[in-house]
This record gives sequence, C-alpha cells and structure tokens, in this order.
Amino acid sequence: MQLSGSKIIPASAEKAYALLTNPEVLMRTMPGLKQLTPSPSGGYAAEMEMGVAAVKGKYQGHMQIHDAIAPQSYRLVLDGQGPGGFVSVDMRVEFEPNENGTAVRYEGEANVGGTIASMGQRMIHGVANYLVNQFVTAVAKEAERDMVS
Repeated sequence: MQLSGSKIIPASAEKAYALLTNPEVLMRTMPGLKQLTPSPSGGYAAEMEMGVAAVKGKYQGHMQIHDAIAPQSYRLVLDGQGPGGFVSVDMRVEFEPNENGTAVRYEGEANVGGTIASMGQRMIHGVANYLVNQFVTAVAKEAERDMVS
C-alpha cells in the first residue's frame, strides 16, 4: 500500500528535521508510541499500543533512519509485530523550505499481514493516513510551542 502526503511545519528545515528525528519529540507526538529504546544495531526498539479496529493491541518493533541528509531528507524504516499481525513501512521524508515554514513530504510503501490485512486496503489506508496526519500535526504544534518559548 502506498502512503504519501505533506504537511507544513512552521519552522526552518533544520528545526523541522531536528523535531522529526528527536526521540523525545517522537515519544510526545507519535500516536500510540509508548517506548523508544536505542538498539545495539542502530535505530530504536519501539513499543506501540494501538486502539483501532483489527490493529488494536501492543506492538513491538524497530525504527531506524537511513540515508540521512540533514536537513533535506531521510528514509524511515519501521517494522512491528503484534496481535493483529505485522506492519513494515519504508518511507522517504523530504523537507522543503517555503514562505510558511517547511513542507514535510512523505512517500513510501507499507506492507501488512495477519488480521490487519483482513481489514481491507481502503480501511487500512484510511487508518494509516489518519495516524500519520495526527503525528505530523502534533509535530507542527511542537514547532509552534518552540517559537513561543
């Protein structure tokens, strides 16, 4: 399943990049993220708890950034497994400064299996877009708070 979209973060590309790669910010802003622990192989072991339809439950996984070119782009690779099956995501994230801050564009592929896959592509796509939008909106609010501080 393809995932793509964009959102304006009211900050410089450097600040937007820093926010989206900071584990503390990710803990505050990513829906369902309960724990991020640095892993010996690089990246982070992640624990998430989801409460949406067939996706409901606790998931264990790994998150890692590849091909980082600060503050222009990176590739985010996520994989997780839980009671609803498995999810793997490979997404390119790009940062483009504009007059309102920085346009954060994402595009990638998500693969799901198990009970999650039985939900149907349209519903999975809707849930995924909802969660990504909720996350990026929370990061934009973090950027706005930083501007006020």
